[in-house]
Amino acid sequence: MARRSGVQHRLTRAYLFQVVLISVATLVGVWVTAQIIERVLVKQALVMEAEHFWDLYEANPQQHRPNTRHLLGLLDSQDVIPDALQDMQEGYSRVALDEQTPIVYVERRGTNTLYLIFDERRVSVLAFVFGILPLSGVLLVIYTLSFVTWRKSRKLVSPLVRLAELLRRTPVNDPRAALPDLSIVEAEADSEVAVLVVALEAYAGKLLGFVNRERQFTRDASHELRTPLAVIRANLELLSGSQANPAALRRIEDTVGDMEALIETLLLLARSESKVLPDDDIIVNDLAINLVERLDPLALRKQVGVRVEQSVLLSLQAPETVLTMVLTNLLRNAINYTASGHVTVSIGAGYVVIQDTGPGMDPTQLQRLMQPFERGQGVGESGHGLGLAIVQRLCERCRWKLEVASALGQGTSVRVSFPLWQRQ
Repeated sequence: MARRSGVQHRLTRAYLFQVVLISVATLVGVWVTAQIIERVLVKQALVMEAEHFWDLYEANPQQHRPNTRHLLGLLDSQDVIPDALQDMQEGYSRVALDEQTPIVYVERRGTNTLYLIFDERRVSVLAFVFGILPLSGVLLVIYTLSFVTWRKSRKLVSPLVRLAELLRRTPVNDPRAALPDLSIVEAEADSEVAVLVVALEAYAGKLLGFVNRERQFTRDASHELRTPLAVIRANLELLSGSQANPAALRRIEDTVGDMEALIETLLLLARSESKVLPDDDIIVNDLAINLVERLDPLALRKQVGVRVEQSVLLSLQAPETVLTMVLTNLLRNAINYTASGHVTVSIGAGYVVIQDTGPGMDPTQLQRLMQPFERGQGVGESGHGLGLAIVQRLCERCRWKLEVASALGQGTSVRVSFPLWQRQ
C-alpha cells in the first residue's frame, strides 16, 4: 500500500508527533521528579531527622522517637524491632512491612540503632492532588489546542487538496474534458487558493483554445491540400506520355508522393490526439517488406539498394496505421538522403533499425533535425522538413522510443524500440 504524503496527511502526522512528544516529555518529567523526590528530598529529610534525634538523645536519653502521620522512629534499645528490619544494614531501602513497602533509613550510633520508617502514601496523595491533577489539566489544554489547530489547518488546506485532486483526475488527453470545473473548489475570497483557481481557469482556457485551433488547422489544411495534389498527380499521368522531360516529371512525382504522405500523417496526428487509436495484430516483418516493395520505384530511380534483415519474427499489438506512417517516413527519408549505396531495414527483438549510407550529420545538425522545418544538409533532394519531427510525435503518442545516430560520411541510423507490453 502506497504511503500517503498529501498536505493533510503531513499535517496530521506532524500534530500526532507533537502530541506524542509532549506526552513522552511529560511522563519523563514526572518520573524524573518522582526519583528526585524519593532519592534526594525524602532521603535528605530522613538524614536531617536522624541527626536531630541524635542531638536530642545525647542531651536526654529518654527522648521520644519521632512519631508522626508520615514518620515513625524505632530505637533498638527501647523498642521492639520488627523481624523485617533487624537484619538491615545502614542506609536506605524499601522494606515489605505490614503489606506496605515504606522507605526505611537505618543509622547506628554506638550501641544504638535508629530506624526511621517513612510512609509516603499520604505524601503521594498530596503530590497527586497538587501535582498530577494540575499537570493533567495543562496537558488537556495542550491537547485541545493542538486538536483545534489541526482542524483549522485541515480546513485551510482543504480547498488546495481538493484542487490538486481535481487536476489529478482531469483527462488531459481529452480536449472536451481537459478544462475541469473549478467552481466546485470552495475557497475564501482573496485567498491564495482563490487566486490560484482564477489563474488556472484562465491558463487552461487559453491552452485549450490554442490546442483546438492547432488541431482544426491541421485537419482543414490537410483536407484542403488533398485536392490540388490529386490534380497535380492526374496531370503528371497525362504528361508521362508526352515529350516532357522525364527526369523533371519523376522529381515532381516524388515530391507529390512526399506531400501525400505528409498529409496522411498530419490527418493521423489530428485523429490520434483527439481519440484513442485501436490496436492491431501486426507482423512487423511483413509490414516492412511491403513498405520496401511500395517504395521500390523511388529506390530504383535513386539507384539505391534497399534490403530487409530479419533476425526474429517481431509481432506487435499496436496501431498499424501509426507504425506504417513511421516506417514510411523513415524509409522515404533514408532513400531520399542516400545519393549512392544502400538502405538496410533490420528487425530485431523489440526494435526496427533503418540505416542508410548517406552523407550523415554532425551533432549540431542532428539536434536541429528533430525540430520542425529542419532538413539535413549536403543533399540536393527536396523535402518538407517535417518527417522526423512528426515521426517523433507519433512515437511519443504510442510510447515508442526513437533514437537517431549519425556521423559525417558514415550515414544515419534510426532505431524505433517498442515497449515489452506491446510485444506478442
